[in-house]
Amino acid sequence: MRALKVHIHNSIKTFYFGGFHAICTAIYIAYAGPSVFCFWNAGKVDYPLSKDQFLACTILGFFGWVNQESLGQSLIVIKQGTLSTFNNLALVVSLIGDWLVLGYIIYPIDMLGSSMIIGFNISVCLIS
Repeated sequence: MRALKVHIHNSIKTFYFGGFHAICTAIYIAYAGPSVFCFWNAGKVDYPLSKDQFLACTILGFFGWVNQESLGQSLIVIKQGTLSTFNNLALVVSLIGDWLVLGYIIYPIDMLGSSMIIGFNISVCLIS
């Protein structure tokens, strides 16, 4: 991917990465559980995912792609140390999502670990 840096646009590199892994995942699913490919059965009892799970996976996949596209574009204008600090906002969002959506109890060790990760990234950003 680094060798392609000067020859093609960042979006194409993200497409190669996603395309390759989508093909590998499709091959694995075809072997392990081909019923997943029957999307029209989403929400039925014999389908491995409920409609909500299927919708959530689709939304997560879309925003994961948006994140990768944005990351490639932002590295053109922003230092990597600064960018990695903002990338850790996903950690805070996931903790809040676990608490609000899944009803997970946020323990002090969760807060300490998250604070350490974010704090060290901020210090790296400030030093760089």
